[in-house]
Amino acid sequence: MQTPERGSTFTASLGSRRSFSDDVSHLPTVSDPDVQKAFKELMALNWDEIPNSVQDDVKKALSKNTEDKTGKEVLENVFRAAIAVEEFSGMLIQLRMGIDDTLGLSGENSRPLPGELKDALRVVYQRYTAYLDSLSPSETYLRKKVETELGTRMIHLKMRCGGLNSEWGKVTVIGTSGLSGSYIEQRA
Repeated sequence: MQTPERGSTFTASLGSRRSFSDDVSHLPTVSDPDVQKAFKELMALNWDEIPNSVQDDVKKALSKNTEDKTGKEVLENVFRAAIAVEEFSGMLIQLRMGIDDTLGLSGENSRPLPGELKDALRVVYQRYTAYLDSLSPSETYLRKKVETELGTRMIHLKMRCGGLNSEWGKVTVIGTSGLSGSYIEQRA
């Protein structure tokens, strides 16, 4: 009698083998160890405030003479996105503080938002969606990271203000998107 292949009981119970994440985008291949280390550091960080040590590691990896041109390009794109998200997060925090100053922290001064705050919310939403739309299909991992980083702040704004356009309903925090290309998926 042959030894059953590992997982064959599960396969037999389903009737066929099925891959549940065929359409999930994985992290890009980076072959240079220094570039890969800097890339992984950036992807693992919260982009609200990027530590100087990580920025130094990224700049060192980008200035390195390596044959992994694709890896350097990926790292450069992720680094630019991280810096952009860091700056945009600062703007979202300032906007949230402006709303809190106007309405009160618990909404005790509830009233319609002044025109300047409404305009700021509209511009923030437009820039957020324009940035996400600018990412190519091959940068799905980056799009998901940006959605995760900025989505929470955008939802805080959405929750804080009533009467926003229906387009704000599209702003979500992709809770499971972090699994794409993550350690968990790599182990599966």
